Amino acid sequence: MLGNLARLLYRYRLYFALYMSIVMHTFLAIYTFNSSDSMYFTYYCGPPWIYEQEEEGYSEVSLEFGKPGEDGDIFKEKGEGEEGEKDGDGESGKTEGFTKGKYEGGAWDKLVKDLESTSELRKNFKNDFDHILPNSGVADSYMRRNREYEDIIVKEVFPTLYSIHDPFKVDLEQAEDNLAIHKERNRIIEEFRKGNEASPPITMKLSLDGDKPPKIPLQMPKPDRSQYLDTTIKQKKERQLDEFISRFAGYDPNKGDLSSFVRDLYYENLQRLAYTFSGDPSYFVIDYYQENLNKEDFLKQMMSLLSQNLGTKVGTEILFTLENIYEIQGRALNEYFKSLAILNAATDEQKKTIRFETIRRVVEKYKPILRDKKIRNAKDVELAYFNKRIQVIETLIENTPNGYRLNDAYFEKGRILWESGILRNEESLLNEAITTWSKIKVTKNEEGDFLASKAYDSISFSMKSGELRDFDGKISALSRERIDMAVRYRLTEVLEKKKMREDRLLWPKPKKEVGK
Repeated sequence: MLGNLARLLYRYRLYFALYMSIVMHTFLAIYTFNSSDSMYFTYYCGPPWIYEQEEEGYSEVSLEFGKPGEDGDIFKEKGEGEEGEKDGDGESGKTEGFTKGKYEGGAWDKLVKDLESTSELRKNFKNDFDHILPNSGVADSYMRRNREYEDIIVKEVFPTLYSIHDPFKVDLEQAEDNLAIHKERNRIIEEFRKGNEASPPITMKLSLDGDKPPKIPLQMPKPDRSQYLDTTIKQKKERQLDEFISRFAGYDPNKGDLSSFVRDLYYENLQRLAYTFSGDPSYFVIDYYQENLNKEDFLKQMMSLLSQNLGTKVGTEILFTLENIYEIQGRALNEYFKSLAILNAATDEQKKTIRFETIRRVVEKYKPILRDKKIRNAKDVELAYFNKRIQVIETLIENTPNGYRLNDAYFEKGRILWESGILRNEESLLNEAITTWSKIKVTKNEEGDFLASKAYDSISFSMKSGELRDFDGKISALSRERIDMAVRYRLTEVLEKKKMREDRLLWPKPKKEVGK
């Protein structure tokens, strides 16, 4: 029998050799196409939880080989791309291998021109530090950190502006397409700066027969989450988010610790504080733009994730973060309008600095967009972003499962109404805020955390007192002051802890600075 098998193998040896050659060359081609170290190529077709098309029964799968060191340890520090380091992102890079001709006249033509115009930005403009406040308390490591001037110009500081007047429901419907466009833009930017045009990973469609396996709950208590976040906080924010999504987004969105982890990731690592350390306000404008630039990737990725998880606890936590992003974007646009006066008053020497040139380019970029949106001043900004924030919170209230964090949602909606009522001096908005806060019902069995409980207790005291309204039925001046204080200083303790953590992990002071 063995003899017959040997004769058979010998007779068809050429066919077997051809078959093995095809198999080996196929795997070699796959490896070659997927050996790029780009963080965007990993998800070129999107992770399955984003791009699944259940009704068609197909899933995009990227064939990638594991690299040494990928042992699944969630606490392993990457040690690269740390904020404050000049790791090449945003700088000129090598553009020799980039073929710009294929983008001329197309959708990415302006992007390529912006990339070209910023490639020598650091050589043509100086980066100085003037009018430093002697007792600002800000670490020198923060003052002199690497700022991504090129990306502030090329990417989006105000990503929410383009659809600010659209219903939030429309934003959600377009989230998948917007993420695909966002990733393609980032791919072109990386391609330009690296000076090569690597091919995307080979992908194939696999038919999905039957039901999908159930997702398992993430078991990661607070101490473990804190350890992970402390370890990764120095990484670039885009890399942190990509890593988080690839490792954890596949867990159950309702059970376990994933929802709390989403909250912790944003508020502890991706949302940062900006500091004033100079008498020249242009430094603060740049730092505020820097922090808002870093909101773009989170906005695009999480809107897509929300479109898949609306009505889950993870979806609820994402909606809270999105509302916060719209609030911060509104503040950043106020800085934009302040920067107009800064530019007009700039001296010839200031115009030679990289920060003033960056501010000038941002103004020129968004001037026609703001004109098109009929946003001419801070008042228009407040109105537009007020409407969008209310829509986000109402989406949360309508979809949160089993009342999960519903009290916080009512508190936030009341806060938005109250702050706008104070700013506009509109009694109707203040009354609506009181009505919204009255819906909060704190019980021992409430679903989820009530993070605003302390602030609510202070507000509730004023609401229940006989001094809430004056003889005319309006909210009394004393009640206004009490409630306004509770709203304004609700985050004092949280922000102080946040500052201490960021100073310790991101902006440590040398011993000679500590005594200052």
